[in-house]
Amino acid sequence: MIVDDVMTDKITLHGLGFVQVQLQGDQRLHVWHPELPRRSCFEHSAIHDHRFDFQSRVLVGQQRNIEFRCDPSPAGAYMLYLHEGARTACGGRPWTPDGRAHMVEVSDETIIAGLTYKQHAYHFHRTVPAGDGKVATIMQKLMEYSRGAHSSCVVGIQPDDEFDRFQWSPAQLWEVVSDVLLGQKVTP
Repeated sequence: MIVDDVMTDKITLHGLGFVQVQLQGDQRLHVWHPELPRRSCFEHSAIHDHRFDFQSRVLVGQQRNIEFRCDPSPAGAYMLYLHEGARTACGGRPWTPDGRAHMVEVSDETIIAGLTYKQHAYHFHRTVPAGDGKVATIMQKLMEYSRGAHSSCVVGIQPDDEFDRFQWSPAQLWEVVSDVLLGQKVTP
């Protein structure tokens, strides 16, 4: 199955606690800020994969990239949720249960401003903004594949499949981007 509907809004909120700005050339500006809302199950569902390889250059702050090995198991502590299909009214994709697994941490790296890290498609990871929680990166998509991506969520925790990516106005989101990139708040 090919996941063919692309997020067309220039700036949106992501359920993992960052602002996403669509750029040209398969690039995205990602901006984390501690005041941004996250999906209600965030602490239990931050481990995920992508349907594309990417490289990400840290522009501001420090970003931890924690990688995990996913071991499928009926007794696993995490439920995997496949994200395929048309986007919902809230801007996300459906969360379809896709089996249980154990998640085993295999690396934890802190990337400082000016450095780049890479992530392979279908390899699980989570990112954690370090320091004051204000981080900006430029993410460049590389090879993209047709199978959907996954999120994981601790078994017994209800995933927040209705997180509203549009709950903050573009002006509010641009204010966050300005705060992180320029170190000053802008009043729209």
